Amino acid sequence: MCEVSGRSRKGLTGWRRYAAAGGFAAALVAADQITKSLVLHHLWPGRLIVVVPGFFNLVMCRNTGGAFSILPDKPIIFTALSVVAVGLLCYLFTRFEGRGASSFAAAAILAGALGNLADRFRLGFVVDFVDLQVGAWHWYVFNVADAAITLGAISLFVLTFVDERRRSREARAQSKTDAGENG
Repeated sequence: MCEVSGRSRKGLTGWRRYAAAGGFAAALVAADQITKSLVLHHLWPGRLIVVVPGFFNLVMCRNTGGAFSILPDKPIIFTALSVVAVGLLCYLFTRFEGRGASSFAAAAILAGALGNLADRFRLGFVVDFVDLQVGAWHWYVFNVADAAITLGAISLFVLTFVDERRRSREARAQSKTDAGENG
């Protein structure tokens, strides 16, 4: 196997992992803020632009609530929760030493939280604009930050599950080895 300078077989480590995941998070925040800026400058609330008929529309919504517009007009609650979430995610990020994929999943969640928090501080609401539908059924309108949070959370869940299964198999194999040596 070819070794790349500065990388171990387990992937990026130390400051390189932080830099790569931080760069990934920064790119997601930039994509989120750029798309929201375009929406703010080119759409007005309620105007629907059909991109793919029966599946994908653009519509600007001002979300003053939380995910799925729960508790509308309570921005202080969600601003405070977002600040706490960002702090918790920064701590969580440091706990993934040697697990690059988990670092990138946490970075996606952090980027989404920062993107929506920036809207709350700057605008007093979160800009949502992606409207997916299947026939008459519409999903909640969301944005790039929401997608990053959702995909990061799903990835982190799957990676944690896979990691726990791997650890369990290794522990069983080790106990069999230990039993064989002692017997």
